[in-house]
Amino acid sequence: MNNRGQSLITFVLILPILVLFIAFSIDSALSIMEKSKLNGVIYDNLKVSLEKDIRDSDKISNMIKKNIDTNVLVIINEDNIKINAKSKIKNIFGNLFKLPYYSLEVSYCGSYIDKKINKNCG
Repeated sequence: MNNRGQSLITFVLILPILVLFIAFSIDSALSIMEKSKLNGVIYDNLKVSLEKDIRDSDKISNMIKKNIDTNVLVIINEDNIKINAKSKIKNIFGNLFKLPYYSLEVSYCGSYIDKKINKNCG
């Protein structure tokens, strides 16, 4: 019996599912890379700011904005610094289905006294 037609139909039905799975995998990987980049840039800039005792919020904000395109809020108290960053991520599925951008929000705190950095501070 000839099974060429059945194989063709099966391939045509499975192909879109396979393409969607690959696109979802790439989209997820890009989101994870963007989150890792945002965390790294904020952490590194906070570390340098604490080590060099930089207390100018505009200077810290400009250093972060040179590396990544994000909205940054830097709050400096007497001995503490808090950096909040919010970034938009473009994704494949958002473009296909006209969904809003996926946004990441990162918050780090540091102490000028003991030079320690905490993530997700309140």
